[in-house]
Amino acid sequence: MRYPIKYERQELFDVNMIITMIFKIDKEFSETAIKDAFDKAVGVNEILNTAIKIEEDGSAFYEGPVEPGSSITVTEGDFETIRKAEEKKRFHLEEGEYIRAFAKSEGGKTRIMLLIHHMAGDGESSLYFIEDFLTFLSGGEKQFKKIRTVETKPFVSPKLKAFLSNAVSKSYNKKWCDKVFTFEDMQKAYDNYWKDKTTDIEIEIIEKDEMDEILSECRKVGAKFTAYLTAKLIKDDAGVKEIGYAVNYRHDDNRSMGNQASGISIKHKYNGSKSIYENAVAIQKEFLKRIEEDKEASYVLDFMSSLKPTLVDAVNLIPSGLYDDKVADSLAGIMGFKGKTSDYSVTNLTKADIPSVYGDFKIEELMFAGPVVSYCKNVISVVTCNNKTVIATHRIKYL
Repeated sequence: MRYPIKYERQELFDVNMIITMIFKIDKEFSETAIKDAFDKAVGVNEILNTAIKIEEDGSAFYEGPVEPGSSITVTEGDFETIRKAEEKKRFHLEEGEYIRAFAKSEGGKTRIMLLIHHMAGDGESSLYFIEDFLTFLSGGEKQFKKIRTVETKPFVSPKLKAFLSNAVSKSYNKKWCDKVFTFEDMQKAYDNYWKDKTTDIEIEIIEKDEMDEILSECRKVGAKFTAYLTAKLIKDDAGVKEIGYAVNYRHDDNRSMGNQASGISIKHKYNGSKSIYENAVAIQKEFLKRIEEDKEASYVLDFMSSLKPTLVDAVNLIPSGLYDDKVADSLAGIMGFKGKTSDYSVTNLTKADIPSVYGDFKIEELMFAGPVVSYCKNVISVVTCNNKTVIATHRIKYL
C-alpha cells in the first residue's frame, strides 16, 4: 500500500504535533492483557501499520504494511512527568511510530495515557483508537479499518478571496527553491526547539449540573457551548482576538484513523457592555458566517494543498529556528507561524463518540489535549464523558 500525503503535510515537520489522551477505567488488568489489547488495536488500523517515506523529489507517502512502531509501557511513573519528557522526543514516523502509550495501576483501577502523532489522525481518531483498545481489552473484536484522510468537497472561494489566495500560492511556489527536507532535519529541529521549552496543561472540569445550566442559557439565546466558551476565554482580554476552530471533516461519519479535520478562524472583540451569553451569540454568528464562506472549512485545505509540499515543510521548520530562508520566513509570517499568531485554538469533541462501558468495566475519566501548534498561543481542547466536561488549556512554557 502506498498512500500520498497531501492535506496533512503541515503536520509532518511541525515539532509539536502530539495529541494527548488520558483516561481511567474502573478495573485493573495484567501487563500482558494491556499489551495484547494495544497491539490488536494497532493491528486493525491500517495507518498504524505504515511508515512515512519521503522521496528525493520531496513527495511523501504512507507505505505499508510494515511492522508497527507504536508501543505501550506499563509504568509506575507520574504521567505529567512522562508527558513532558516524551514531547521532546521525535516520533520515528519513518519506522511506523505513531503512538506512545503508558499504563499504570491505581488502587484497583487502570489509567492510560496515549500520545498520538497527528500524522496518525485527529482528535476523533484518537477516540476511535480508545474504543478499539478497550473493546479488545474487554474480550471483544473489531474489524480492520482502511486508512482515511481528508477527502475534500468541491469548493469555489469567493472571488476576491480566491484571487488573493491563488496569487499568494503562485507567487511563493515560483520563488521557492524546492529544497527537500529529511528526517535528519526533523531531528535537528526537535533538538533545537525543545532545548529551552516545555508545555503546561491546565485542567478545568464542569460537572453535569453546572453544564446543564450553561447549556440552558445558551439555548435561550441561540448559541452553542463552543461560542460560550470562546466568550469566556476572551472576556478579560483587551482588543480584537483571533480564534481558530478545528472542524470535523468526516463527510460519511467513518470511524477510521487518519487526519480528517480542517479549521476556520474568526476575529472578535469582547463587548464588556453585554453579557457573556450576548457575546456568545455574536461569536456564534461570526462562526456560522465563516463556515458558510469557507464551505465548512474547505478553504484552508485547498490553500494548503496549493503550496508546494516542501515549502509547507520549510514553513513548519521556521519556528524551530533550524531553517532560515527569506521565502519560507515571509510565508510563515503571512500564515501566522511567526509574529502575529492566533490567540486561541479551540477543539470541542463534544460528547465522546465512543461507548463508556466495555464488558464489566467502564471509562471513569477522560481528558484530551491537542498539540500547541506553531500558529497559536493557547490551545483549548474539550471533551465530555460520564457527565463531566473536561477543558484542557495547553501552552508553551519557556525554561
